[in-house]
Amino acid sequence: MREIIKNSHDFRIIPENFESATIFEVKNIGNDDFEIELTRAGDDELKDYGADTDVEIFGSGTQGLIFFETKIKEQNGKTLRVSIPQNYKNIQRREYSRVKFMGEIDIEGQNDNIVSIEDISAGGMKIITKQPLEAAKNYKITIKLINNLTIQCLLHPIRIEEQTDAAGTTYVISGCYKDISNIDRIALVQYSFKVLMETENKENER
Repeated sequence: MREIIKNSHDFRIIPENFESATIFEVKNIGNDDFEIELTRAGDDELKDYGADTDVEIFGSGTQGLIFFETKIKEQNGKTLRVSIPQNYKNIQRREYSRVKFMGEIDIEGQNDNIVSIEDISAGGMKIITKQPLEAAKNYKITIKLINNLTIQCLLHPIRIEEQTDAAGTTYVISGCYKDISNIDRIALVQYSFKVLMETENKENER
């Protein structure tokens, strides 16, 4: 696990208060824990990173995204000492789960054209439009998640399907992200995990 952490980058840490999620840099790696610095965290966010706090960590590794849960052992300002867990999950691109989207989408020049957002994943999204998008074009997109994280990248249509019903003709657009940072993709993976877990918990309560 030490080598996995050592060879990964673009880390994001998420405490119980999701709005305080932020990036960090690994400073030292010991046998049982590792030291990190929350380079962009403000004073309000740091309050959510006290000792004994459970956190989720995502990073970009050589074989895809990694995810693990762990606990903060010690906090000194922006510097944290975090336990090294026994296990982690490697998330390949093919494993990106599509989930219901809850938030706001802004696609440059297309907002009046969008009927609905069908689903979203860390790899792309499916939208319904009144008129088809251009398959050879990249569209600037801003994604605002319900946790106040904002993601900016390009959306590239990879499949455009016409559908007609009693309401008229619309187009199902499946698109993938272009020029998206690893940190933003990690944020989308975490968002998808959160929605999947909430859905699973609701089903178990029935």
